[in-house]
Amino acid sequence: MPNNLDQQPIIIFLHGWGQSTQIWHQQLKYFSPLTRTYAINLPGHGGAPDMPQEEWTQHITDEINHLSQGKPILLIGWSLGGQIALKVQQHIHNLAGLVLLSTTPCFRQQEDWSHGCSDEVWQGFSQAAQTQNPKLMQRFFQMMLHGDKLTRKAMQTIAKEAINKQQPPTQQALQAGLSLLSSLDLRENLVQITVPSLVVHGLQDVIVPVQAGEYLAAHIAKAELHTFEDCGHAPFLSHHVAFNQLLESWWKNLSM
Repeated sequence: MPNNLDQQPIIIFLHGWGQSTQIWHQQLKYFSPLTRTYAINLPGHGGAPDMPQEEWTQHITDEINHLSQGKPILLIGWSLGGQIALKVQQHIHNLAGLVLLSTTPCFRQQEDWSHGCSDEVWQGFSQAAQTQNPKLMQRFFQMMLHGDKLTRKAMQTIAKEAINKQQPPTQQALQAGLSLLSSLDLRENLVQITVPSLVVHGLQDVIVPVQAGEYLAAHIAKAELHTFEDCGHAPFLSHHVAFNQLLESWWKNLSM
């Protein structure tokens, strides 16, 4: 049956630290026939120009609003991309829905926040950003898939398809992303979110504990939580069939 793409909401994906739009290849393939679908590279990632960290959120806001052309938007953010989505959502025109994947309002542990990443994980991030050592970045990717019941070959296939080796993130971009991860605390922003929101989390996520996703779902007014068993930090990669079906079903049940 022919589908009128102009009558559908626009779907926009924001990736996480150290990755690129390529990581959304399974979603772009699935949703592009259904509606206008875009993925945005964070500054300094995937060949996008570098820019100072303090300009990131305004740049991404402007890019999203430019793509919308007055149509309803579903904004999907993963990890750091999810935090950026939380920060910019109130400035997005025609935002119809928000999807927060493996996301947290506060990335690092604090005295009043026990759901952050461990110091050990954070040191791994910092070391990878400082050296841009491909082996450390590869180790981070493997950590993302920790908890997924994948063979070594399956993990290698996912990495080969999802990582943009031709245009790796710049050192400036990695450091700027770490600065955002370290400084953003968006717990107070959650009451401002009025659009329907879908929170998706892997139960075995060792980078962003599932309790962070549970917190988001509990503090966003129109949120629902979906968790994946035997799943780490990237449900849309390791469980892409189930995730795509979940996102399509949720989207089509929204009233816009």
